[in-house]
Order: sequence, then structure tokens, then C-alpha cells
Amino acid sequence: MIKTSHFPQLILALGLILTTPLTAQKISIQFTTTPTSTPSVSKAVLRYDKDFAYSFTLDDATIDAVTAALPVLKGGLVRANGTTFSGLFYTDGCGNSLPFKAGIAWNSANQFGIDVHSGNVADQLTWGQLDTLYDEGWDVMNHSFSHKSRWLFPMTDANYRDEIEQNNIALRTKTRRKLESPAFIVPANDDAYHPFAFAAGHKIIFDQSASTIGYGGLRVDGNPNLYQLKVHRMYLNDIYQRTVPQFIDTVALRARNGAKIWYNEFSHRIDDFSTSGTGYNFYYFKSHLESIANQYGKTGADRMWMAPLQEVYEYLVVGQTYYATPQLVGNQLEMNFNFSQVPKWVRRKAVTLVVNSAVDFTNVTVPAGVKMTFRGTGNQKIINLDFTGVAVGTNDATEDPSVLRLFPNPAIDILSVDCPTMKTGEVTARIFDISGKLLYQKDFDSSKFPLPTAALASGIYFLKISQGDKIVNGKFVKE
Repeated sequence: MIKTSHFPQLILALGLILTTPLTAQKISIQFTTTPTSTPSVSKAVLRYDKDFAYSFTLDDATIDAVTAALPVLKGGLVRANGTTFSGLFYTDGCGNSLPFKAGIAWNSANQFGIDVHSGNVADQLTWGQLDTLYDEGWDVMNHSFSHKSRWLFPMTDANYRDEIEQNNIALRTKTRRKLESPAFIVPANDDAYHPFAFAAGHKIIFDQSASTIGYGGLRVDGNPNLYQLKVHRMYLNDIYQRTVPQFIDTVALRARNGAKIWYNEFSHRIDDFSTSGTGYNFYYFKSHLESIANQYGKTGADRMWMAPLQEVYEYLVVGQTYYATPQLVGNQLEMNFNFSQVPKWVRRKAVTLVVNSAVDFTNVTVPAGVKMTFRGTGNQKIINLDFTGVAVGTNDATEDPSVLRLFPNPAIDILSVDCPTMKTGEVTARIFDISGKLLYQKDFDSSKFPLPTAALASGIYFLKISQGDKIVNGKFVKE
């Protein structure tokens, strides 16, 4: 029998349970023998548990992304010089080869506002070719509609907004998959774009300006704040190739003892087969990427994950917003994955788990549609999961910073809370554990306040902020 005094807590717990998606996914890890204690399972900071991530982007949507870069990275014929390439690869940590992929910084029009991708301009990608690159796993990022900047044009606030939004509209309407990108890549180093890009809904900005972070690589271990990131880009051209040491070697040296680095480079056209190009000469590009593959890819130390900017950012976001609850049942470790906090805009829902156990595992059972590879022996046991395309119950509202901002997350002693949509006046904050038990309740006279978390045990907690009949739910982790 349930006592009536328990009804309020029970109702609150049910409220949390009902907001948990019915599409939560369960995987089971089968060990060779029953572990004497529950194995620890942690999230790999970078996909495939690599030491560092490397991204390469081609700006301005020129045709050589298809005719030159794709054949070098994936394998194929470069018709301009009649050479067939076998491709460049790293592995998933489980013995499977994965091709290098890049990204496209996309402008839809020239500086007169004319669409240059309908097949009427020989050196520009067509919309169909852009769809092909996307299907190959490349990402497409907003680079403004016509590449206008304050260095060449008198730019007003309306001009900046229009450049961003018109390009978003073109990508949505002229591509087969109605492309959207959380990333904005600033044209011509014009950092005046920054506030307008964030206001338009972009989550991360890449630029060369001094206001960005991560020159020479951004450290991403330790759950960094991913809200409105402005990340530095390293520009490659012919002069760089001849005079500047390889930055990526420095990145590889930094990525030791648990430090995880994300490094990115970009250039413009690479289809000049003469001795020097206006962007990045093809032979320099080929030499540079082959050198990286031979040192840090499959044929080298295999320490690197080579993926487009958006893919790396998505993985970091998913890592901070999904959670899983493990339970040891005999020789099986069962884990229920909850993606209710993962934003809807995430294209890929990928997770790599690091399993720490003296006992090896021989099988991993996953739901239908979930892609999986694993290495269950040795000192570095990992499981790669890809929930992309599977209904996982994502919810954009609770991760929308215009609704709720939590920082730092994970928290240590203090969690800063900001509910921008709440009216001025008193709000009530409640903290629940994963069973629905109310642990903390306090009224605040503002929608922006600090929550004490020092007394909480390490784990996952739910936060409910209420003001009258308006409620905002969130989740945070206590380290």
C-alpha cells in the first residue's frame, strides 16, 4: 500500500519518468565470466577513443572538392593528372578502416547575388554534387550567402543578417536533404558576423580572428563549455606548406596523458596542378594529407580521428547530453541509454564507450538499427555505437540555451542556472536524483541564480524550474 504522504514525491517522480522518452535504447555486454564487481564504463572524449581529432575544410564551394579532394581522401581517379588514389584511412579502434572526410564551407551566390551552383559556372560545385558530398559523410557549413565582408562592402546589421539567413534558406531549399548546419564559418575573417550567426541559431563559429580560441588545437577533455563556441581555424596555402612546421605534429605531442585535442585546418581551391596555386596547390595538399595518414592514421600510430568540423562538434555535444545507467546481471552488463537531452539538430548520434574490466567480453547486443563495433579484449576495451536514424527521443527544448543555461556541466560545487524565458520574479528550483527522489528545493527571487551542488554525490540529476504554471526541465552531472 502506498501512503498518501508519499503522493507528492511519487507524482514528481512519475513526472520525470513520463518525460523520459519511451524510445530509450538498451545494450547488453556479455562477459566471458561474471565480473566480481560492476565494470566501469565511461564516455570516450573523442570518437573511437582517439587521442586527437583533425578536421579539414574547403572554403568557397569550388569544384575541386569533388574532382581532386574526394578521390585523394576516399580513393578514386583524379582526372586532371590521370592518377588513381587508393584513399587515406584511420580505424575505428576495432580493426575496421574508415576513410578521411572533409567539410565544405558553402556560399550559394557570387557577390552580385547570382546562384553559381546551377551548372553555369565551371569551377563551382553544383547543388547535385553538394548532395553527393553530403552522402559521402562530408558536412556542409554556412559560409554566408555571397561572401561579403566589411573589408570590401559597407555592411549594416541587416546585411549581416541577410547574408546568413539567405544562405540558410538556399541550403534548405536547393539540396535534396534540406540541409541545415549548426556551424557558421566566417567569410574573409570578418568577426562582425559573430553575434548575428548566433542569433540566427548557429551553435558554433569558426574564424581566424583573435576573439576565437584553440589556436593550434582546442583541448576538449574535461567537459568544456560548448555553448556559443568560437573556434580558431588554421589557414593552409602554398607559402605555409613551404615555410611553417607541421602544426599537427605539435598537436600529437600535446595529446598525451589524457589530454584530448581538436585541431582544424582549411584552404580554398586545390585544383591548380602547376607549381604554385592561389590556394593550396594539389601536390602540396596530397603530400600533406598523405603525411598525416602515414603518421597518425591506419598506416601509422592510428591515434587520430579525421572528421569534418560539424561531426566532431556533434560528438562532443552528444557526449555531454546523453546518459546511460548500467546494471550488472550475472555475466551481462545492461545499459539503458537516454537521449532526451540531445538536441534535435544533431545529425549523428554517435557514442564510444571505454570499458574498464579485468574480464573480457565476447558479445554486445544492440537494438535494431543501431550500428556497433567493439574490441572486448586487452587493456583498451571499447564499444562504438551509432544511433543515427534510430528513434531516440531527442528534445531540443531542454538544451536550447534560450530556454535554460546550466554551467559548468558537469558541476563541482556550484551550478549556475539561467532561465531567460522566465519572467522577472520568484522561481522555484528543485533537484531530483534518477529515481525521482526530491533532494533539494529553494525559492529564488530571480531566474538567474547559483545552485549549491557540493553536497551531492557524483552522478546524474534532474532539475525542475517552475514559475506559476510554467516549468522548465533540465539535467546536469555532478562530478
